This record gives sequence, structure tokens and C-alpha cells, in this order.
Amino acid sequence: METKWIRALFSFSRKERNGIVVLLTVIFCLIVFGKLIPLFSQSEKTDFSKWEVEVDNYFSKANEKEEIPAELPVTLSAFDPNVVDSIGLAKMGIPAKVSANWLKYLQKGGRFRNKDGVKRIFGMTPTLFGQLDSFMVIQSITIPASKANEHVLVDQPHVAFKRDTFAQEKFEKPFKEPAIVLELNSVDSVQLLEIKGIGPVFASRIVRFRNLLGGYCTVSQLKEVYGIKPENFEIFSSCFTVDPSTIKTFNINFSTVQELGRHPYIGFKTARKILKLRDQKGKFSSLDDLSILVSADTLQKLSPYLRFSQ
Repeated sequence: METKWIRALFSFSRKERNGIVVLLTVIFCLIVFGKLIPLFSQSEKTDFSKWEVEVDNYFSKANEKEEIPAELPVTLSAFDPNVVDSIGLAKMGIPAKVSANWLKYLQKGGRFRNKDGVKRIFGMTPTLFGQLDSFMVIQSITIPASKANEHVLVDQPHVAFKRDTFAQEKFEKPFKEPAIVLELNSVDSVQLLEIKGIGPVFASRIVRFRNLLGGYCTVSQLKEVYGIKPENFEIFSSCFTVDPSTIKTFNINFSTVQELGRHPYIGFKTARKILKLRDQKGKFSSLDDLSILVSADTLQKLSPYLRFSQ
């Protein structure tokens, strides 16, 4: 009884069987016919020669090296780097960008006191400087007798920063006492703009570095602010004082990786090592416990910010 429906499904009448045979025969004939047609019919071959020629021309032009124009003859002779023009620099083989920076420095009142000043021109390479070194003759500056007792003007060296740098102007020496003295740990970025030589970018960097540190311990930490060079620091360092009592300290025995890693004197790599050592040996009690992970110089700078209370 259970297999009757299967038999009924696969049982065919005589007409149905004949129809299946005819259908299979037609399918077989179509397959064979499709295989035999290409043998008896000759299809026209497509001519790809023109296309291949165009492809070859394209790749030949792409791989073809640009012709390098013949270099102008380089003529080197003794010259004063403070008295040059664009034509003279070009004849000496100075690239256009370096020549533009050179002339721009001179046009703004800058003056080279020695050959090292030429070396600091933005874009000047050691090889190019070596070619010019033996030909540079910097004439000494004579001061009239009537002005012998006046302050000597000192040129500010060339600075490669473009956004927030000191203007290439002349400062009188010796410097006068600053008219404004600001406390570094309480001053804001707007007040910093009152200091000569500090622009918006430097002001924001000074405040941001102070927040990362937890406050400045000494004025000399301004040297660690990105972009401030030693000569810049000497100009405005006397305009600041520091109140160490406002420094924010942190307990190294309870600080997380994120809190330690954000501190400029630690970093995330050292922070992970500190937590691993703390988990292994327990809480720290003094700076000596960190000496195996942090250098002595860094520990000395870091000590005002650390607490070891249990």
C-alpha cells in the first residue's frame, strides 16, 4: 500500500513513453548538430592587427623616459652669500626652490654671519653646501665709530617653520627686562599671545603640553614643546615664572594604562610594562622601584608628578 504512489509516479502509458523517446532523440540531435556546425562553416577572422599596433604604441610611450634637458653650465667663483641675485644663484647650479628661500631671507633683512647660516637655508642639502663651501667669502661688518657705543643688532637665524615662527627681524642686544611676566601654570592661550614671538600655534601647544604634564615644574620645560628651538626659548624664557604648588600629581599605584600612557614622560609602551610589574611585585613604594623600566633622567623629570601612597 505504501509503494503504490511511487509506482503510480514512475509508470507511463505507451504514448508517454514514445514522447519521452522522441524528446531525448531531439535533444541528442541538437547537441550533435551544435558540435558539427563549426566544422562545416568558416567564420570570418577578426583582424586585431590595428588594435595590437595601437597597444604597442601606447606602452612604448608609457615606458619611454622623458628627455632630460641639458643642464646649464655651472660656473663657481668666489661670492658673498649676502650679495647675490637669482641669476647668479642659477649659474652656480642652485635649485629654484633653494634660491627662492635664499633671496626671501635676504629681502626680509636677514644676513649671514658665517657659512653655517647658509647651511640652514630650507632645502639646502649637504652635497650642495659642500660645492659652495670653498667659494663663499663673507665680508666682515664694520661699525662706524659714531655708533661704536650703540647696541649691536643681531640677526635672527633662518627658521624653516612656516606657520608659527619668529619674524625674521632684528633684536637689540642686550635684552631689556620683560614688561610682562606670566605664571605658566595659570596663564591661558590668549595671554600667551602678549609675549613677543609666541603666536596662536605655539600658545595652543604650550597649553596642551601643560595639560598633558599636569603643570610645569620649571620654565625650562618649554624647550620640550614641539617647535620651540633653543634660540626661541632664550628670547622669551624671562617672561615666565612657575608655581610648582599648582602641579597635578597622580598615584602610580592606582593609575590605569590610559592615565599613565597619556603622560609625555611615560607613554603607552612603558605604561603597560609598569602595570605588568605592579601586578607581579605589588605596589610601588619609591622611585627606585621604577628604575628598571624608566631611565634616570626621565625619573628625575617624572618625580614631581608621582605619588606612592598606599
